Amino acid sequence: MDRHLRLNRRGQVTRLALWSAPALFIAVLFYLPLGSILIRGLNPDTLSVLADHDVQNAIWFTLAQAGASVLLALAIGLPLAYLLYRRTFFGAAALRNFLVIPFVLPTIIVVIALQPIRVLPAPIAIVIANLFLNLSLVIRIVGSVWRNIDSNLDDAAALDGANTLQVVTRVHLPILRQAIGSAVALVFLYCATSFGIVLVFGSPRYQSIETTTYFALNERLDFNTASALAIVQTLITLIAFALSSRNSEPATEIETRVPRRASALGAIIGSTFLIGFFVIPLASILIRGLNLDALASLSTLGNRGLLDISVWQAIGNSLRNAAIAAAHATTLGTLVARLSAGRAWLQSAWLLPLGVSSVMLGFGYLVSFGSGPLPLRSSWMVVPLVQAILATPLVVRQVAAAYAGIPTELAEAAANAGAGGWQIWRHIEAPLIATAIRNSAAFALLVSLGEFGAASLLSFGDQATLPVVLYRLISRPGAQNYSMALAAAALLIILVFVVVALTSVRRRKQ
Repeated sequence: MDRHLRLNRRGQVTRLALWSAPALFIAVLFYLPLGSILIRGLNPDTLSVLADHDVQNAIWFTLAQAGASVLLALAIGLPLAYLLYRRTFFGAAALRNFLVIPFVLPTIIVVIALQPIRVLPAPIAIVIANLFLNLSLVIRIVGSVWRNIDSNLDDAAALDGANTLQVVTRVHLPILRQAIGSAVALVFLYCATSFGIVLVFGSPRYQSIETTTYFALNERLDFNTASALAIVQTLITLIAFALSSRNSEPATEIETRVPRRASALGAIIGSTFLIGFFVIPLASILIRGLNLDALASLSTLGNRGLLDISVWQAIGNSLRNAAIAAAHATTLGTLVARLSAGRAWLQSAWLLPLGVSSVMLGFGYLVSFGSGPLPLRSSWMVVPLVQAILATPLVVRQVAAAYAGIPTELAEAAANAGAGGWQIWRHIEAPLIATAIRNSAAFALLVSLGEFGAASLLSFGDQATLPVVLYRLISRPGAQNYSMALAAAALLIILVFVVVALTSVRRRKQ
């Protein structure tokens, strides 16, 4: 009995010790900077900034463009989700797999791919760019649930005289309500924080909360405006994040019959839209960027020495930062998922960074870590640490979902046989969640590689990242600058394709 109590106490001590690393990480590198800017903003002088006409315009434009983007994404995404996941046609599987690409592409690559739309009015261009980034999110979230709706329900409705439209509206949509709600909240969240999109396609008249904050800090060192907007942005994103979490639920696997074939007209329209909207813009970057002259120019500093470092050096910085961020996020995220298995409420503290803007977090680092015992602002490590904070929730979600699928009987049987926690992890849990860990690590790498908001505030001089350098290149006129941007974008697209393809191949082999 005494031995059993000692083992229990030892297990509790070990568990608390394991919790200490992720708890310290999130407390110091997320809650401290976030709390600093919120406290700075909660005073009458700062809050009075919200009465400024330009600040109010930025807030309303943020909400308006995000709302318009959500409506357009639903109008186009729901029919495509039905076509790709509820019907079958030649090329449907390839298109479903390809839809991973637009969502994980760095924002700055989307900006370069959609350069022709800059001739459109700024609000329209911003909504189209948001659609490019987030349409696949609607299709995949709703489609994955739609695919699993039992086909027998369709047959029963058809026997009662319902046509396809009536089946969708009266049978499918009530079942899809939570998935649609989750997609709406997430798309709104991502569009409300689409910093790079508004920065490039916006104008002095059309600025979002994030771009207004960026210019307030970079051009005027106006901390009052930045602090007030940080409070508003945080409230908006946290509400959207809370709604997405409340509406999300894992899709249940139901055996269905082989999907019916799509009509020829539907398949042609859907395929043409997806190829024209996604594939052709990305292919044009590859065609124009992958030439010897453009690639050779990546070792230069651009027209008239625009850059502080070459694009190759920026690529090296980005790869280094992304690797460090992904390693931290994967290790800590997997540990949190393991320790909180069966207690989802424990994960909420580590999921919260999903609902906070990277620009706001970068601002928090400027305020919190400029001096004192942790002067991170002067170190190149500040960027990968921010990226690790932003990527950790993605790992927690994916690995926790994999843990939820492990039968508890396996670990209990091993424990009864005398296996310790490390042995259970190594021989039972790790093999079962290995695919989730690899996929989340790849996702964390891609997200960190393309992170632009925090890097634009925190990376300077020879530590500039690739997205920051690409923004400088496309913001200044000149054929050489633009050709360099195309070449670098082409290399980044290839890297994204390779990472996604490798994770897909590994998943199919499981």
